[in-house]
Amino acid sequence: MSVHLLDRELDRLEGLWSDGLSETYRSYLDAVDHFDPELRAKLALAAALIESGIRLQGVGGRAAPPTTLLMGDLCLARGSRLLADNAPLPVQVAFARAIEATSAAAAAEQAPPALRQLLRKSLTATL
Repeated sequence: MSVHLLDRELDRLEGLWSDGLSETYRSYLDAVDHFDPELRAKLALAAALIESGIRLQGVGGRAAPPTTLLMGDLCLARGSRLLADNAPLPVQVAFARAIEATSAAAAAEQAPPALRQLLRKSLTATL
């Protein structure tokens, strides 16, 4: 991913990059090897943003403070936009289902599923 594109996607999220988002991003890079090279970084970043957004919102745990919730919303919105612009429809649907499963478990006060595992599996979804 070009530095310019990365900078644009991380606008207002710079602190998160050094606070663990970069490691989360790297953890998804091997899961996107089957995509075209120009899409890999975007999809890995989308997955990392979504994972970070759910973590920031405190889904399944204590409610996050308002500013942290907003940062989580921003991560989820950016990740969703990257998916909508770059991922095939089955991958988009799989991500939505992973987020839904995580939120539903939290709402039912059950243990949430392993989010990273769900998101990595979502990157391999096909019709």
